[in-house]
Amino acid sequence: MRQLAAMVGILVVLFIGAGAHVCIPANMNTLPDLVDKTLPAIVELRPGFAGWMGAGVLISDDGWLVTAKHVVEDQDVMIATMIDGVKYMSTTIIVGPNNDIAILKIDIEDAPHVGLSGVYPRLGESVYVVGHPLGVLNTVSSGIVSNIHRNGSSFGVDLIQVDAEITHGNSGGGLFDMQGRLVGIVVGGTVFYTGIEANLAVPIARGRELLEKYRRQEIAAGQN
Repeated sequence: MRQLAAMVGILVVLFIGAGAHVCIPANMNTLPDLVDKTLPAIVELRPGFAGWMGAGVLISDDGWLVTAKHVVEDQDVMIATMIDGVKYMSTTIIVGPNNDIAILKIDIEDAPHVGLSGVYPRLGESVYVVGHPLGVLNTVSSGIVSNIHRNGSSFGVDLIQVDAEITHGNSGGGLFDMQGRLVGIVVGGTVFYTGIEANLAVPIARGRELLEKYRRQEIAAGQN
């Protein structure tokens, strides 16, 4: 009798579970919603009118953006193209000393920009990438954080590894969490012979540190 009652209980639970609906909070953003909010802050970066390109992400309303160092290294001027096609010339380029990250300033007011994540992402966390792979502008891919605190790479240390699709042209693009906050800057992708992808991003904390250091130096210089 006890066994029969237990079996009936299991069937009732399974029946209720099969017919249940998952309630999604009304304020939860879907990936398309997040992409709509993110895209205006993604710019195309070119060194003048050269054929190759990278991406950058606006992080302030006064025109500061962050990108990969190898996109802008050894360049005096970069051309940033907004999603509406308007172009701006960089006025300042600052590259990081140890990681593949850089910040640029363009002369713009009320620029669309994204918020920055204040935490390092967790292993297994869902993320998405926006960039310009193979010249296809504003392309989105998604995946998870597949490894964390990666070292031993020419791109720097403490890197974030993701399985989201990354290829040439994604460099400097944004890695975002599922709240639309900038988590990292895409710097490179590798596919091993096993088919496993090791796509890497520099944590956005390195870009924040670079900008804060520059601003402190500017304040100090203005006081002298």
